[in-house]
Amino acid sequence: AAVERGLLLHALFERLPSVASDRRRAAALRWLAAQAPALDERDRAAMADEVLAVLGDPAYAALFGAGSLAEVPLSAVVDGTVVAGIVDRLLVTDARILVIDYKTGRQVPESAADVAPAYLRQMAAYREALGVIFPGRTVDAALLYTAGPTLIGLDAAVLAPHKPGLAATKANLPD
Repeated sequence: AAVERGLLLHALFERLPSVASDRRRAAALRWLAAQAPALDERDRAAMADEVLAVLGDPAYAALFGAGSLAEVPLSAVVDGTVVAGIVDRLLVTDARILVIDYKTGRQVPESAADVAPAYLRQMAAYREALGVIFPGRTVDAALLYTAGPTLIGLDAAVLAPHKPGLAATKANLPD
């Protein structure tokens, strides 16, 4: 059920930003009814409202505004390691890249220090790959926990120990 919920929320985040704000709730409810008819109407409404709260929050306007991209495939070679994935949300400007991954679980970490290591590895890989793809631009990474909604920025110091290739390098050091 949690996986299905996460997939539905991701799909709404992908589809709704292009819909006029006054039509988003109705569109979300229609889409959820078609895609998840077995879900209770109350549950579908709660999911729609969770997504709409994020999309309607001015703090996140740029993430879902013109020029932002959803479900962006990327691949790059970072220090000899191939990094490939699909970025949930990407905002590209002339000077800065912002990569966002949605987390739809109900547990929201207090800070970046409390984020699960697997998520830190994922975001470190995305950050490094985007640095190769967009050389000379600042690349920032964050996790958007939809249950808050809470955006947790992941600075270079937090992500550095999780860089792609680091574990392999450590494993290959001589005794």
